[in-house]
Amino acid sequence: MMNGLWKFSPVCGKERSLTALFILHSLHHEPKSGYDLLKEIAEKTGDKWTPSKGTLYPILKELEKDQLIQVLQTGKRSKNIFGITPDGEKALLSIREHRKESGEKMLVFKNLLVEIFGQDRSVLDGLLFEIRSIVEDLPAENNDHAFEILEKCVEDLRRIRADACNTR
Repeated sequence: MMNGLWKFSPVCGKERSLTALFILHSLHHEPKSGYDLLKEIAEKTGDKWTPSKGTLYPILKELEKDQLIQVLQTGKRSKNIFGITPDGEKALLSIREHRKESGEKMLVFKNLLVEIFGQDRSVLDGLLFEIRSIVEDLPAENNDHAFEILEKCVEDLRRIRADACNTR
């Protein structure tokens, strides 16, 4: 069941916001300060969105309280460097394993945006998202067949693009 559109749950455990999920994902790769996380989110969203400090730091405190992250060191000017804990790794893995529900949430959100703003390219973007989701869930023994299908699709799309360029 989908509770909050931007909330994600492990099998057993507390719902986490998209921002909290990204923090766990980011700290899974390397320890960072809150400032580093803000910069990374801005970069990943093409500077279109960055949570405020008033949003980010309470999430960090909650993740720390729930023992999913921990302060690894305190630097100059009391700058905390956070790292993910083993429990944080487990929570992240559990949420990732339930990506089908997460994908469904994103499709619901996409449908709301299409309703508000019209279809334009969002229908294509939705199909690409759905293709990726399906491919990720395929058993390994179907990879060769999926590759053939996608390779043919890419060839057809390149042909469409070439035709469009030739008619301009």
